[in-house]
Formats: sequence, structure tokens, C-alpha cells
Amino acid sequence: MNKIIETRFSGCLDVNDIRTKVTVKPEPVSGLESLDIMLGAEVLSSTLKQIFIPNEFSLAFIKLMVGKASMHSQRLFASQAIYSSNVFHPPEVEVSPICLTGLAGVGKSQTLAALRKVLPPPMEFSCDLFDGSVTLTSDWYASARGKASGKALLEHFVFGDKKPAGKTTVAQLLRLARRSANTQGVSLVVLDETQHFNTGLGTAKVTDVLLTVAAIGPPTAFLSNYSLVHKLMTRNSEDKQRLLANPVIMLPDAPDSADWHNYINECIRVSNGAIEADTREMAAEIYRCTFGVKRLVVHILTLAYVECRNAGRYSVNLSDIVSAYRSIAYTVSAKEVETLQFLALGGKPKKADLHLVCPFDLTDAMKSNVVKFTRDDRHERVIAKVFDSAMTDTERAAMKHLDEHILDAPQTSKPHRRAPVVKLSADQQVIAFNTFVSTLATSKPKKPKQ
Repeated sequence: MNKIIETRFSGCLDVNDIRTKVTVKPEPVSGLESLDIMLGAEVLSSTLKQIFIPNEFSLAFIKLMVGKASMHSQRLFASQAIYSSNVFHPPEVEVSPICLTGLAGVGKSQTLAALRKVLPPPMEFSCDLFDGSVTLTSDWYASARGKASGKALLEHFVFGDKKPAGKTTVAQLLRLARRSANTQGVSLVVLDETQHFNTGLGTAKVTDVLLTVAAIGPPTAFLSNYSLVHKLMTRNSEDKQRLLANPVIMLPDAPDSADWHNYINECIRVSNGAIEADTREMAAEIYRCTFGVKRLVVHILTLAYVECRNAGRYSVNLSDIVSAYRSIAYTVSAKEVETLQFLALGGKPKKADLHLVCPFDLTDAMKSNVVKFTRDDRHERVIAKVFDSAMTDTERAAMKHLDEHILDAPQTSKPHRRAPVVKLSADQQVIAFNTFVSTLATSKPKKPKQ
């Protein structure tokens, strides 16, 4: 229709541009030594929470959703006649939403926030249908927290913080939402934290809410933990086919991946010396204690900082990570991590552990790295346990003291290798031998005793 529409999503689909827009590297913390222990831990925690280093999954998901939004915008504004028809006679279209699911704390909401940064900002649009201009909005966003019904969500989209003048039905609100979405050029509808619908609402009611949002028209995505998806799996086939036909599963980063090491490196950089250890060893130890869940990474690093300060130090090392893992504050998380490791090795989940089990069948390629890491880690721990049980109390105390000394010792540079020995010719070997013999003290041999 005009250049504004044609260039609306230009520059939003390039992966390098997406990475630049969404990456968040906060300034390193400073002055933690002068703060109280708990206050310093809070400053470190809040800074670590700001970090967002997009992994390959996040980049692919953002590009997928921006691509869907761009295609919807092109169809909506294909011509003035089509736009006019969609505004004044909005069609009844029900889309199949994207279900983004994963473990709690794995980074789904952060990825969603990054997606909204990439979408085009609000812009003014003028055409012959209106007097003046209309503000185009790329997306409609709502969190399930505090929303008790599909009607409440529709009122949020249509009226915002204002309350409707009179009583309205869901059907009336749905028509208004479709007209408003088409008028504003809304190209994506996102519903976050839908697992909170489950508090006080039955599965049938939650299903109705999600289907109501999907009936607005634009491409739709809803974010949920495994717990809600398991409940949606019990619905009738017509509901499952609509809501769970397009699942996108966000797994933790693989323990040996560049994405995981990049994230740990950024945590160390942001700590500004509050975390000091070999990067590879730190990455492996943190993965053992968190299963790669980034919310737990922030939690255990914060607790480890408290442990190191209580020990009279100002830098976290590997022993502090172990102490934090065994602390009271990390007990619940530690049990979940151990359950995740048990399940990764093929253990049968209990009914109470379903919130940790992916409802969809994962390919071997998606879970092989985590399984290998967990098996290798278990093998090393078994060997360490056998070795420890074979020692006496005195030997065990000495080994513990030695381990603490090694962890507290500063990192030393690697020793230089000796230069290789030069091969000599036969004549050079004779000369070298004679020279060596001449340097030895000469003395007459003693007579043998009779």
C-alpha cells in the first residue's frame, strides 16, 4: 500500500541483526567488597539476571516468529481493498498456535522478551479509510498472571487498562478484538506464563482461554511449562490438535556447547572478579549442579558468593559451588536437578515428577549430549566414592585439606616444555664424550682387598 508497509519488517529477519538487538551484556559489578554480604549477593544476583546471550535455539525461534508476523502483515496490507475488508468485516479465522514449552527457568520468557525487541516499533499509518493516522502495533502481549478467563484477556487487548462502558459478551469482545487487531496491523499475539492459568482453573477452562486467544486471527504463541502441557494432553483430540500441533521445545544448552560456555564466560566477566576459577571446570561444575537451567545458575552463584564471603574470601571458587549446592537454600533445586539426572539416564518418573518430564517425544540427537554428560559424571562420582571409602579418616582429612589448598591457590601458568634433544653425528658424540670425561675428577683406582 505504501513504503511504510513494504519496509515494516525489513532488517528483522537477519540472524546477525537479531543477535545484535537482543544480546544483553550488563556492566560488571563493582564495589562488592565494601557491601554487606547479603547486599553484595543481591547486587550480583540482579546483574546476573540481566544477562541474555542468545543461543542457537533462541535465534531460530525469534526468526521463525518474526517470519510468521511478516507474512501476516503482507497479507493484511496486500491492498487497500483487502485491508478495508479485514477492518470492517473481519473474517473468523482460528490459527493453530505455537506452543513454546520447556523446564521452568530455562529461559522461555527471556526469549520472548528478546523477540519483542526485534519486532518493528509502533509507527503511524495513513490511508483513505481514516481521518488522520492509525498507530500500527506489531504484537499484542499478555501474561496469564491475574487473568482468570478468555474474556479478561480480550478486554485487556481491546480496552487496555480501561474498563468497558457496559456489559459485553465473549462473542462481542472477539469481534472487537479482530477488528482492532486488523486496524492496528497486529501481526503476532503472545501469551506468557500460561501455566499460571492452572491455579484455580480447570483444564477445560484453560483450554477455552487458549482457543479464544487463537481465534483472534494473527499468528499466536503461548508459553508454558511442562506441567500445563501434560494436563492439555488429557483433553479431547480436537483440542489437542489445535493447541499442541505446533510444539517448540526449549531444552537446556548442551554441557559441551559453545552457547553454554559463552554464558558462563559472561557470568564470570560480569562478576568482575567475584567469580574466579578455570572456566572449563567452572562450566562443568555449574552444569552438574543446575542441569543447565539458567535460573538455577543465578541462584547457585548467588549462594556460592555468600559461602565465599562467610569463609572470609571475596572470590567464588569450585568449593563454594559445592557448598552452595549442599546448602539449605538450594535443597529443593538440588532435588530437582538430581531427578532430572535420574530421568536423563532412563529412570522412570514418578507422578509428582511430571513437571520435569517433556510431554513430547524427543529425538536421540536432542538428548544425547546431556545423557553422555550425566553418565560420565555419574561414573566419575562412583570412582571418587569408592576411592573415598577406601581411605582412613586421617587420609580423608588430609585429602580434604589438600583439595581446599589447591582450590584456593592462584592459577599458575603452564610450565615450558624442554627443547628437544639435538641428534649428533658419530664424530660429534665422540667429542662430547671426551669433553664430559675430562670434566670428571680423576683418581687412581683402589687396590682390591686381599
